[in-house]
Amino acid sequence: AFVAELTAAVHAWGGVVSYDLVPRTDTWTVIPKDLEFWSTAPQRRELAEIVDYTILMSYDQFNRYRPGGPVAAPWWVEDTLVYQLRYSDPHELILGVPFYGRVWDPNDLEHPRAFPLDRLERLADTGTEAWDDTYGLNRVELPDGRFLYLEDSELIADRLGLVGEYSLAGWAAWRLGFDSATLWEAIAADSPGS
Repeated sequence: AFVAELTAAVHAWGGVVSYDLVPRTDTWTVIPKDLEFWSTAPQRRELAEIVDYTILMSYDQFNRYRPGGPVAAPWWVEDTLVYQLRYSDPHELILGVPFYGRVWDPNDLEHPRAFPLDRLERLADTGTEAWDDTYGLNRVELPDGRFLYLEDSELIADRLGLVGEYSLAGWAAWRLGFDSATLWEAIAADSPGS
């Protein structure tokens, strides 16, 4: 009811309303259990019918509550998208992507450090890469014992291909300031003419 009232007020002065929505899939277990409401509480269909656009935050598959993995494995991103398309018109759905990755200390998994993609890429250059079949990404072991998943500019640019593949309204990112010239070059190279 609040969103409906707010949307009507914003439309009255010519505005557009978007709603950022946390991800969910059929198979993803949200832990800790007491935070599950973040993914299960939103009335996805009802909200999508009210607002102009839903922005699906297809990231934070792993974080301090779910430690040790990538911010958003490619297959997981698509799973979150397919799940949300049950409730949203694709032309009113915006894919949210992360402009960051996390570095994990195996001795302190509850306190990962987030790095903008360009810094993450430079850090990855100092380590040893090995393919991780579980996530479909390279895992990088750093010389100091920390590790990261190589979620780089090319991966993000490639991920934006889902916008065309599923006829989505567009994409959004968290966040400006974590971007770089390399990232924008990769995006431009992956989508010429746009």
